[in-house]
Amino acid sequence: MEPPGAHLLGGPEAADLLQLTARRRASCRQVAAVAAVAVAATSSGDVVLLAALLGLAAADLAVAAVAAAAVLAFAVRWGTTSLDAVAGAQAVLGPAATTGSVAAVASSWGGAAALVVAAPRGWPAVAFGVVAAAGLAGPGPGRPADVALRVVASAAGASLAAAAARRSAAHPARRAGVALACVSLALAVAS
Repeated sequence: MEPPGAHLLGGPEAADLLQLTARRRASCRQVAAVAAVAVAATSSGDVVLLAALLGLAAADLAVAAVAAAAVLAFAVRWGTTSLDAVAGAQAVLGPAATTGSVAAVASSWGGAAALVVAAPRGWPAVAFGVVAAAGLAGPGPGRPADVALRVVASAAGASLAAAAARRSAAHPARRAGVALACVSLALAVAS
């Protein structure tokens, strides 16, 4: 009969295993953030995929919920979950930041603000900012003016999200993000 805990790691072996697990989690978050940036920048895929990638990048259930609600508000506003269709609609009608009813425009700004405010610390914050910019600035690469608008908006969104993530306390930022995402979703439904 073995004593209790005979096969448990202790000492340096346990510390090494914990460090390895933490590095794997960090790598997973970074890969998810890069994938979210790629999906948003190319306006390809589905909002469900984008929300899942942001949730993985955040590694925080509350922030993942904010991301899901904000991205869902973008989809409800345009009436589709296809990022290609959203990009097409914005290419024809104009950027979400300035096009549509007051409620629709406010919904887009609210969703983008929710993503920026609730962005997690580190590299994943950049993904949240790029997704916010994609929701506001419109279609993927096309005309040179569209490309320039997306580049400027993406850089601004990434910078704002990274700055907000560095300066905010986690709990108030999450609450503000949840409130903004809920308002954004309600306005999208109303528009």
